Amino acid sequence: MRQLYLVYRVMSDGDRHPETIMALDEDDRKNAAKALDQVIADDAPEQALRSGERWEFVPQDLAPLADWEEIAPPDARSLPY
Repeated sequence: MRQLYLVYRVMSDGDRHPETIMALDEDDRKNAAKALDQVIADDAPEQALRSGERWEFVPQDLAPLADWEEIAPPDARSLPY
């Protein structure tokens, strides 16, 4: 079953910034970081992870509402990939 995840960029100092939302099933989740890296490399290489950074995937129901709304405001017409 697919679930929405809020994806954070975790900086080398541990600070987290919400980046995007992804719909993933359990099998996809295992390779989600690699898939996101590939999408970014193809579409926006300047947004690629820097040394010491990593992706963190937080299920929708566990992500803080303020972070969720930063990426998908309540009045948004569509969601990012």
